[in-house]
Amino acid sequence: MTTLDTYLELCKKGINNKQHRVYAERVSERYQQFLENADNHFKFPELLKRRAMFCKYKAINELEKYLIEFDFLFTRRGGRIIWASDHKEAKKEIVRLLREKGIQKTTKTKSRTANELQLRECFKEAKIDCLETEFNAFCNQQEKKDSQTVDFVKKYLINQSFQTRVSITGVNFLVSDIGGLVICENQGNIAMNTSFPEIHIAICGIEKMIPSLADLDKFLHLLATHTSNEILPWNTQIITGPRQENEVDGPKELYLVLIDNKRTEVMKQVKQREIFHCIHCGACTSVCPVYKHIGEEPYGGAYVGPVGSVVNPFMMDFSHAAHQSYACTLCKRCTEVCPMNIPIHELILQNRKESVRREFFVTLDKSKIKQLRKMMIKRAAMDSWFANQMLKMNYKKLFGSQKIFPDLSQRSFNVRYREQSNN
Repeated sequence: MTTLDTYLELCKKGINNKQHRVYAERVSERYQQFLENADNHFKFPELLKRRAMFCKYKAINELEKYLIEFDFLFTRRGGRIIWASDHKEAKKEIVRLLREKGIQKTTKTKSRTANELQLRECFKEAKIDCLETEFNAFCNQQEKKDSQTVDFVKKYLINQSFQTRVSITGVNFLVSDIGGLVICENQGNIAMNTSFPEIHIAICGIEKMIPSLADLDKFLHLLATHTSNEILPWNTQIITGPRQENEVDGPKELYLVLIDNKRTEVMKQVKQREIFHCIHCGACTSVCPVYKHIGEEPYGGAYVGPVGSVVNPFMMDFSHAAHQSYACTLCKRCTEVCPMNIPIHELILQNRKESVRREFFVTLDKSKIKQLRKMMIKRAAMDSWFANQMLKMNYKKLFGSQKIFPDLSQRSFNVRYREQSNN
């Protein structure tokens, strides 16, 4: 969680980080190539997007019904659901479960929801050893990016996954009509983590629901084309329960931690609830000019870029994160590239309106807004000689040090219009 002052400091740090800027530029260039080819995989790409959007609209608007159906079918095959109202309860229940089973070591795959819970930090406090099995995450954890070869790391992770009793993964989609979990990947490490250990703990937000297995192909196509320019993810698992009597692999026990963590607060909003149509392909982040400059650290959570600007104020509290909705140029690139046709820039504008309604003023306080309004509604005040000096004196600092504060034109539109009319 970041306050405004912390956020600005982290933004400066990100802007001065040349390594991040170079990396973000490369990602952006590569993603532009993805976008050129993404729609070429389908005969009617816009129709596919509209159908997928309608499925998510239906799932979010009738979420209670689908959660009940999912619960019944998932538990009928031996799965167990842990309902968690917030991140504290989720972490408490996961640690409690591990201690009940006498577990001191787990493997974990890369997961946005696990990052949302700050699960690694939680395990560190609970003195539970947690091994990352995603290649880059593992190298970062071990701080040995240069000295580890790919083959060595793969063999090591396979060996560790085989020996560990518990694995923790995220989930891409929940399928209501089969009570199933859908997990997509390109490395193969998640397949190991769902096959070898005795216990599999999956972590997921309630918004990941889709109504039917018949709808799944739409989302898999859109996710793969907008993430890695493939037609389908390389490895997709559909898990409907723990290992059955006639099955040779898979966990003996399967737990699903279903998390709210203020998602229902977002769903109460008439417009902003559309952000939960998101399939987390990363398209909007890859093209966002703000993210390209500041990186992910200033967002202070698992959700970064345009999506983070929409959900973080609700999930972190407006009093701490209202400023994130103002970190946007409104260039609309995020909306243009979104495979789910989410009007992200409009949702950010809605957040700004909400912050004003709640009286969380970010760039100007209430008195300055009144003062500025009083000045700007009077033509004579705007045309006066002291208008530029007054604006600079009061608002130049708020404009930031990265840009030059503009001067008002000496000849206003009003003056030019009268001159043209007289001619």
